Amino acid sequence: MSRPKVRAHLASAALASLSFGCTVDSAGVSDPNGGGGGTPSGGVSGNVNSSGTATTVGAAGTAPQAGGVGGDATAGSGGTGVGGGDGVGGAAGGVFGSSAGSAGMPNATGGAPGGPPSGRQTAKPAGTVQGTTVGYWEYLPPHYGNGAKYPLIIFRHGLGENGNGSLQDLQKVTKHGPPKLIAANQWPETRTFIVLSAQESSTTCPTVKEMDDFMTFALGKYDVDLKRVYLTGLSCGAIATWNYLGDHTDERVAAAIPIAGDGRPAFKKIGCQLGKVPIWAFHGQADDQVAPAGSIETIANLKACTNPAALDARLTTYPGVKHDSWTMTYDLSNPANDIYAWLMSHPKP
Repeated sequence: MSRPKVRAHLASAALASLSFGCTVDSAGVSDPNGGGGGTPSGGVSGNVNSSGTATTVGAAGTAPQAGGVGGDATAGSGGTGVGGGDGVGGAAGGVFGSSAGSAGMPNATGGAPGGPPSGRQTAKPAGTVQGTTVGYWEYLPPHYGNGAKYPLIIFRHGLGENGNGSLQDLQKVTKHGPPKLIAANQWPETRTFIVLSAQESSTTCPTVKEMDDFMTFALGKYDVDLKRVYLTGLSCGAIATWNYLGDHTDERVAAAIPIAGDGRPAFKKIGCQLGKVPIWAFHGQADDQVAPAGSIETIANLKACTNPAALDARLTTYPGVKHDSWTMTYDLSNPANDIYAWLMSHPKP
């Protein structure tokens, strides 16, 4: 199967010229004011002003016993609150507001030391790690190695960061996304993810096989909580993320965040089965390199599904923003769109 091609993505745009976008909640309502708290189909964000900047957080909600997404929420068994203030841990799952509840979190003792996150991000050049030929960046959270299992994020970069996996070429991968934030020490210790950022060595997007091979390697090498395996990517990496889900759905991935990608081929391939994975897509409305329809149409199709209904299909678009819709998404410039809390709210059953 031929690989999809996109033009090399733009350099990071100045945030001062960007406006924050509208979030479409899992009930399928496009609402720039975001959703309220306390219902599993509500929006994540609170009220926003006309420029889209959050002014208040969604109303407090009480999560139902089987879980739910709310503002300042108290979880029942396995419930999860996103947004608002600090959450309270439920009996079988952490609750995430501005900090995490203790339930469901890894053991916070022993293992790797704390300190600046850049000190725990290590380049792994191609051919230096047994089990893979891929060059990648490895980030390990504080206390990793203490016998606990940790959530995993696999990040896939854009076309402009492709390289041969050498130490020199791996520097490209830290230009955007989680590895950029970690290198800049802008990654709080409360994000207890293992983060692996693989470099694509071809001249196009990663294939599904390449994605799956690296996934297999990662799950075999690291102390991963197999209920919390997450996939995200930007531009070419988002296209690869969609394509991977189109072949493997929820076999391994608990939730995914594709940014400036195109999910239409994946939906065409497997239809509503794609909704078995919670997906929060992001896109700039003025993207001139990957059509916004690639996210908009796919999420709309998933929301229309009834057999099966999508578990959680969300879309955030940014008015006036071109291809770089990832900077403000990954760095939480709009804190209402806390993608990291949202990921942790979606473990596999």
